Amino acid sequence: MKKILVIRVGRAGDMVMITPSLLAILDNYPEHEIDVLTSADGKRVLNGFHERLTKIYVFKSGGIKSYIERIKQIKQIRKNKYEYVFNFELKPSYKKIYQDMDVAKFELHQSDENKNYAKRCLDVVQRSVNVKIKDYWDWLPVTMEGMDKAKKQLADAGVSDEDFIIGVHPSFSGLKKGMFSDKSQNYLREWPPEHFAKVIKLLADYGEANNLNLKIIMDLLPDEIELGRQIVKESEDKVTLFTPKPDFERYKALIKRIDLLISPNTGPMHIAAAVGTKNVCLFSGKSPDDCGPYMKKEDYLVLRAENYEEAHLGLRAIKPEYVFDACIKFLPAK
Repeated sequence: MKKILVIRVGRAGDMVMITPSLLAILDNYPEHEIDVLTSADGKRVLNGFHERLTKIYVFKSGGIKSYIERIKQIKQIRKNKYEYVFNFELKPSYKKIYQDMDVAKFELHQSDENKNYAKRCLDVVQRSVNVKIKDYWDWLPVTMEGMDKAKKQLADAGVSDEDFIIGVHPSFSGLKKGMFSDKSQNYLREWPPEHFAKVIKLLADYGEANNLNLKIIMDLLPDEIELGRQIVKESEDKVTLFTPKPDFERYKALIKRIDLLISPNTGPMHIAAAVGTKNVCLFSGKSPDDCGPYMKKEDYLVLRAENYEEAHLGLRAIKPEYVFDACIKFLPAK
């Protein structure tokens, strides 16, 4: 079978944003298998994506051992007879991998930052074919096993199939960086725990006043448990905290079961888009036009700190009442 190499090394949200392009490649190159050069997060996100996505090279960073492994992987890649390379990275170092290979190259260009990154990647695929490709959205598969685990997780907490579930994700990539790392930009992605607690209480009270079967949950990693406990306490126990053993298949299924997700600009926001879950997204600094969820416009709302007073405070400029008002638009009728 003919082969295609796709290059994208990033965190979970970055990888979700190339899924529309992967779908476009699969549809427009039906006789090709796809190999992907990515990160550990990329491998987790793309596991089971499609039967023709056959090989995943994981580029590890840091240390002489990882460097040697990368050299071996590059040599292996260069031995393969790829017909096409789709490079969704802007770093020049990735071009060196295939620059001397006899292969058709299609690369991401530095373009208008007001165009969503997922769309920019689709434009790369469009340049490789002579027909107009359709527009694809973020997409990830959800397994039956994952759905069974998520359903049991919720049932054990007293959440039924009839309940309207609001998911809250208060963390973001980089929040738990080491003590010597630069945290000067955290204010652009960190909505205060007390703000999460306030909007949780507003939503819970609204649900009770209007006889809605409404449940609010958080599913966090073990190292985020203290943050979760703080929000549970400040919300007066109006949110259910889950800290199960990490399981990406279960987590995708849980996000799919959630009816609405409240999140800053981070991976779960993109995962929600990929499984069809509605989003209320909080942004500061970065433009949602560039890195917002790539899904139908009616399925998400973006609140930008720059649209409110005290935008210099980052996400703190977005008050809980603003998020509550945005959520109301997605809740079931009274």
